[in-house]
Amino acid sequence: MNVDDSPLEHIRTQKRYELKWEQKTHRKKELDRNRAGLGELHHSIGVIEHISEQEIKGLAGRIKRRKRCDPLDLVRLSYGFQQSRENISHFIRTTGAINVIVKELTGHDYNLQLLAAECLCNLSLGDDVCCEKIANFAGTYLIALAENPNCRPLQQTCFWTLQNIVGSSPKGSKLLFTQGLVVVLVRLLSTVTDQEAADDIILTIELALNYEQDIEQNTISQIVQCFAGKELHPSSLRLLYKCYGLLHNDLLLHSPFTNIIRQCLDYLSSIMDRHLPTCAASILLSIRILALHVVANDNCIEEVLQYQLHKRTLKFSTLFNNCAKEDMLPVCKEFLWLLGQIHSKGERNAELLRSYLLFDNFVEQISVPKALL
Repeated sequence: MNVDDSPLEHIRTQKRYELKWEQKTHRKKELDRNRAGLGELHHSIGVIEHISEQEIKGLAGRIKRRKRCDPLDLVRLSYGFQQSRENISHFIRTTGAINVIVKELTGHDYNLQLLAAECLCNLSLGDDVCCEKIANFAGTYLIALAENPNCRPLQQTCFWTLQNIVGSSPKGSKLLFTQGLVVVLVRLLSTVTDQEAADDIILTIELALNYEQDIEQNTISQIVQCFAGKELHPSSLRLLYKCYGLLHNDLLLHSPFTNIIRQCLDYLSSIMDRHLPTCAASILLSIRILALHVVANDNCIEEVLQYQLHKRTLKFSTLFNNCAKEDMLPVCKEFLWLLGQIHSKGERNAELLRSYLLFDNFVEQISVPKALL
């Protein structure tokens, strides 16, 4: 099989296109908002409509000679990079020009730092060679700035750049890994409290896990442990499920992982009053994570039943029937399998199962969609 046609490469390509679409639709508005305090510069960028390849060449040569960038230089370069890959290619071929942008990124002027970060972010929309150069010249600085939560717009822009590199450049990713990216991400994930920042960290880790051969089992285990005892969100469920797919089953027997059982049940309980189809993916991931635990260890079934009886906030039968009413067949199909496992293996502790069925008799009370019969 050709490497370029492998399922993993297809996933990376799809994720790369999704990321670049996000950059072009959401990021421009967000960065314009961040720049709004720059006075006359904000007025100036309003008249930029098109940056030609010739102008990019001229800008690259000028900042290289002067060894510094004016704010408007960075803005024009940034817009030019976003407009075409040819502009990116012309800039990258100017040896030493990228170093000048990196120099502004590492300075003490916050506005210049933000503009330089945006510039590198749009530059990372280029090819593998371009991303590799950014990782080589700016990787350590991007990682350090992403670790600082005090300048949120700058932190977010650095994360976008790192995501572009990890999502599209195997060579650039390997460079970032050697610079400590994964170690920093795990440390940030264990302490982050802002959900928006957590989503940035989670997406970057998720993309990094595409290179699972470069990520140790111990590191994947640490990622899972970061969620122990915390409220789960759609992004964290997505990352957890990806980690579970890369972990050895024997690790699921340890306490930090069994804690995830309770958190998945809490998440399912929390969405009962929402419009379920909008939560379909997260419900499915929660069920799959619970199913992986049930398959790995029969004792996990007792954990599920005991926690349900203790909390009494969620009935499987109610959630299943609500999903069935919304015609959520993929969810119902996997939910049905999970309930079957809980019932059949739960017989080993018949007394506990009977107690649970008195609370939630999913055997008799679920209404299975005809399409699944």
